[in-house]
Amino acid sequence: IRTSIIYSMKRDRLTSQRVKSWRQLVHLIRVQAGFVGDLQKCHQLMLFIGSIILITGLTFLILTVTNVGETGRFFVIMQSSYVLLVAGRIYLKIYVANSISHEESLIARELILANIPKNEFSLQLEVKFLHDIIKQKPCLIKFGSYATLNKGLILGIGSQVVTYLIVLMQFSQSQT
Repeated sequence: IRTSIIYSMKRDRLTSQRVKSWRQLVHLIRVQAGFVGDLQKCHQLMLFIGSIILITGLTFLILTVTNVGETGRFFVIMQSSYVLLVAGRIYLKIYVANSISHEESLIARELILANIPKNEFSLQLEVKFLHDIIKQKPCLIKFGSYATLNKGLILGIGSQVVTYLIVLMQFSQSQT
């Protein structure tokens, strides 16, 4: 969409019908993001809960293991790589979701930079309408009302893991 906007502005082919088609494309992308969130809601939420438990448990084992032999070191390395793999998988999903929002913000920026003649009121209105749609309510991938796929989610997961690790470490120390 952004490429089409840039091309249309360079060629002075910006029309109100073209802007309407861009708005329809933005709407369709948002509908698809909503469908993805609804369709994957249960699966992704269970993945996040499982990831919190798995990362917490494996990190606790990594931090508390002492006096390990050759096999134990290999086990710790495998645990560490699996923790990084799970965290990387979640981060990659969040990165892709943020790239959708970022592309939308770039579209809004291109719309602001559009050189629209003052006598074309319908074109000005369509461009402003599309810009307002993008800026006022950016595209988000949500899993119901439970979670939104954004940077705050990975920070929330990280804070949960750290909280549970602190509790487990204190519990472990009180047992010895």
